[in-house]
Amino acid sequence: MTKLLEIKNKCIHFVENNATYVNYLVKFALAFLLFVVINQNIGYMTGLTSVPVMLLLALVCAILPSGATLLTAAILISLHMYALSLEAMIVTIILIVIVYLIYFRFAPREGATAAVTPILLRLGIPYIVPIGCGLLRKGYSVLSVVCSTVMFFYLDGIRQNEAAFAVAAEEDSDISTGFGVAIAQLTSNNEMFLTVGVFLAAALIVYAVRRMNIEYAWTIAIVSGILVEFAGMFVGYMILGITGKYLALFVGCVISLGIAFLMQFIFMDLDYVRTERVQFEDDEYYYFVTAVPKKLVASEERTVKHFGNTASMGRRIERHNPPEDEDDNRKVIARELDIDEDLL
Repeated sequence: MTKLLEIKNKCIHFVENNATYVNYLVKFALAFLLFVVINQNIGYMTGLTSVPVMLLLALVCAILPSGATLLTAAILISLHMYALSLEAMIVTIILIVIVYLIYFRFAPREGATAAVTPILLRLGIPYIVPIGCGLLRKGYSVLSVVCSTVMFFYLDGIRQNEAAFAVAAEEDSDISTGFGVAIAQLTSNNEMFLTVGVFLAAALIVYAVRRMNIEYAWTIAIVSGILVEFAGMFVGYMILGITGKYLALFVGCVISLGIAFLMQFIFMDLDYVRTERVQFEDDEYYYFVTAVPKKLVASEERTVKHFGNTASMGRRIERHNPPEDEDDNRKVIARELDIDEDLL
């Protein structure tokens, strides 16, 4: 454990000393992964799916505020929808506007959370996002997760029903056909409503538990959130008749549990064995204070010891002894060392 604490402290010091560069690197990687997820799922405009284009867009987003990544992603999605169907693009733009109004009203500073949610949804481990919001953010930050989840399931539904848009375009069907297919991905996607409801419940439970004045609050909050997510999704799949996702649910929850405990180790690793409780009062109140120290490793201190007369370090020491005294000293030293006097 001591070695892990030392590694953690070194990583924290490295990030603190290179905060600017680390921030740029994280924003670049997050933007690039988000664009990859978008292009792999709805890459209908092939000119935007090339790696150089994605790298260039990610580089621009890295030097701009976090909201620029979401704005670029929205433009990218709209262009892909235009390449698929005009009706799909119109419905998508309306949904993006609604999502952005909710996002900027309640969680304008949660750009990283909104960007990482679709990435983890595609990787199959989105259950860590509500847990992380409950542990590290305010309760309302989960709205950014909700917005990203709705957009992800909507676009995934468009991808699964892209053939319907192609048929409508070839047969010159009524324009309402395309709108109906696009809107159905929002109103008829029961899995989306299930996921949003479970994520909301898990985030709020984690946020409430970790704020309690109890020992191991973070541990209890993490376990409670994972159990709520697993049980909620499992029961929801059974009720909705969704099969083939139980193994992915279990694996995703286990991986999310491990990531959550890693977050606890980094941000809130407390030593409850050395808990101290203090009581004091003033003229108006009586205070009960519980102090729980963090697990820390004492930093290495190098001590340089000087021997002899340190005041004369770096200076030339002048000898003022008479010549006869120096001869006597040489004789004594030569006799003690049993060497020839001329060697001194």
